[in-house]
Amino acid sequence: MPGGAFWIASKNPLIMMAVSAPQEPEASACPKCGKKRVPASESCLRCGLVFALWRAEPGAAPVRLDSQGVELWQKVETNWSDAALHEDFLKHCLQTNTLAAAGRLYRERLDENPKDAVAAHMQSQVLAKAALGLSISKMQPREPVTRNWWFWVMVLTAMALGIAGGLFWRRFR
Repeated sequence: MPGGAFWIASKNPLIMMAVSAPQEPEASACPKCGKKRVPASESCLRCGLVFALWRAEPGAAPVRLDSQGVELWQKVETNWSDAALHEDFLKHCLQTNTLAAAGRLYRERLDENPKDAVAAHMQSQVLAKAALGLSISKMQPREPVTRNWWFWVMVLTAMALGIAGGLFWRRFR
């Protein structure tokens, strides 16, 4: 259909440019948050990333769901209003350290329908679970002082000084 493409180009050159320009799948979404990019924007409307300054870290790939997670997400999508399925999905993601992927899926759902109350609630649940996981990991108890070898050096030094002081006191009394 070269004639059709030429006709479109002669009527509206912008359409011809859009049809003939190669589309990069990754350039259509923000590399940081995944929001669909507006073609003329220099930064992401959601997270503020400046696209010209973005440099991907080597080996830093987005978190992906495992096969069971994909299966659970498909069940969630088919029966969106079932809260138990959402909880099972989040529980699985929490156990497999794929909460980032779950958050991304709920965020994509919110991008499609910003008034989706279920997606908004579940995204807040993902954030709460992620924040709780961070606070728990920060609250790990410190190593007891008695397990430090400097503690035992100090105890033995104090005992030696105490014995020496006691002997010295007895002798010169």
